[in-house]
Amino acid sequence: MNPEQGIIKASSQYDRIKSRVNMILNTYPNEEPTARLVKYFLAIFILTNTISVVISTIPDLPLSLRTQLFAIISFCLLVFATEYILRLWSCTNNPTFTGRIKDRLRYATGIYMIIDLISIIPIMFPFVFPNNYSILHIFRLLSIFKLVRYTRHSDALQLLQRVVFKKREIISILIIFLVFEILFSSTIMYLVENAAQPDKFSSIPAAMWWAAMTVTTVGYGDIYPITPLGQTITSMVTIGGVLLLALPSAILAAGFMEERQKEQTHNNRCNNHYGTEAGISLLERVGTLKERGLITEKEFEEYKTLILPQLREHETEGEEKK
Repeated sequence: MNPEQGIIKASSQYDRIKSRVNMILNTYPNEEPTARLVKYFLAIFILTNTISVVISTIPDLPLSLRTQLFAIISFCLLVFATEYILRLWSCTNNPTFTGRIKDRLRYATGIYMIIDLISIIPIMFPFVFPNNYSILHIFRLLSIFKLVRYTRHSDALQLLQRVVFKKREIISILIIFLVFEILFSSTIMYLVENAAQPDKFSSIPAAMWWAAMTVTTVGYGDIYPITPLGQTITSMVTIGGVLLLALPSAILAAGFMEERQKEQTHNNRCNNHYGTEAGISLLERVGTLKERGLITEKEFEEYKTLILPQLREHETEGEEKK
């Protein structure tokens, strides 16, 4: 074999492997069986890591169990680090070295890659900060955010993103109203309650804590008005908060219904289209068989009586939905 041909062949195989790895790691799981298996495999490690991190925060754990949990967490982080490296390696097909570096930097600054990087940082802490266990513990807790990457393929989450994006203007106005109500009510309550409770309503920022808890109807009870006027204002602010916070739920619910209805209408149109196309194609094939003498006229009429009613049914359904 010519050496140049061997280099080209090796390079081609290298590119195929890289392309295959990229497809497995970035393909929607329902579209590729291997990608689905890899996603399940990584999801198991993510859940195992999350459960181990949560349990490791219990203060009275036996030393042996704590050691086992740290070993499990470290192994999961190694798996995540391997995934991160493979993603960076396979994300580009640029022929030049400079181009590959730029592509990888652009890919690495994506939100999900940043989450992946944060989740694997604890691997480096024993080498950089060998005695700082508090920071190591904090970054181990941050590895829980690895769950975010695998929620992006959720159909419900994608539907929620579309609804929020389409209703963003209304939601923005509601947020502005909410901020205004908190600022306005905290200012009024400072003027009303400052004389009676100078320690609790000492300033408008101090009153904003009361306003936030009252508007959201949480009401911790650590700060509350004692004057009749302040109590009356509190009742009005609470009712306004309930009404204001109920609106986003109604808006999002209406948005969900609209999106679901659009999806259903689109799917029905596609089904009618493909059903009609398939029926016409089948009828043409049967006609071709009759012309070639492979079926008789009687057999052709029998096939036609079976196909035509289905075509008319699809057309009728399409007209009714329009």
